[in-house]
Amino acid sequence: SLRTVDTVITIQRVLSFDGKPTILDTIWLPAQGFKSLSSEAVMQNREPLYAWFEGQFGVSMVRADESIRAVAASETSAQRLQVAVGTPLLQVERVAYTYGERPMEVRQGLYITDHFHYRNSLN
Repeated sequence: SLRTVDTVITIQRVLSFDGKPTILDTIWLPAQGFKSLSSEAVMQNREPLYAWFEGQFGVSMVRADESIRAVAASETSAQRLQVAVGTPLLQVERVAYTYGERPMEVRQGLYITDHFHYRNSLN
């Protein structure tokens, strides 16, 4: 399990569809499992993150728990997603686990859903 004393890597990225910012992802990873991870490597990666984590770092995400709720865009998220403060967003919070029920990722995604919807398939 992650402890409050563990070093954590934080990744924040905006994913765009049809040239429009659509998802603001904030991802927290235990540094011990992702020793050579850099922001440059994340930006250059074109694979799905979990496939990349497995191939690059040997970390397999085998299961995830998610919770979903509606939120209003804060000043920061509105700026990053280029929407008005208070715009309705879908917030998805995820904890992903590797073998042995070890949590290896905590993620918060903020989704604009006026032209897209949230869909996820985790096997």
